[in-house]
Amino acid sequence: MRLLDAAAASFDDPVGLLRACHERILEHCETLERLAEHLARVGVDSEARLAATRIRRYFHMAGPAHHADEENQLFPWLLARPDFPSMLRAVVRNLTDQHRQLEVAWRVLDADLLAVENGEQPEALHLEPFISMNRAHVALENGEIFPVAEKLLEEGVARRLGAAMAKRRVEGS
Repeated sequence: MRLLDAAAASFDDPVGLLRACHERILEHCETLERLAEHLARVGVDSEARLAATRIRRYFHMAGPAHHADEENQLFPWLLARPDFPSMLRAVVRNLTDQHRQLEVAWRVLDADLLAVENGEQPEALHLEPFISMNRAHVALENGEIFPVAEKLLEEGVARRLGAAMAKRRVEGS
């Protein structure tokens, strides 16, 4: 029996922290799907409003910080390394473009969630392409980029990247 969760990722493990954020993103995608079903069955109630509030809070706060962590710390560090595989360089550059596409999809969905948060039934929750894009994006980063980053990441660099990520959250609050 497991009584305690695994140790939470920390800024000492920046890739682990990014992976943990990905897990939360995927969990929120599942909640969004359940929310759509709930709205179709029950309509807007206190449970739906709370779910919309929590999802909005997460993607307004953690989403931009997560993208900045990757774009300002991890990706430039990887691209500056001569031993980073050439076949992954274009993939990393494309990930930044994917962030912009995710942000556009989020703005559409966010308007729907704001309506729910305010007690209004939206015509629809525009879950797509937000959910499918997030799932594909997370799978690519977790499966292709992060394993290479973890192999290349030395302790001193991890501390430096993690410190910059932590600083962003302090300055952003």
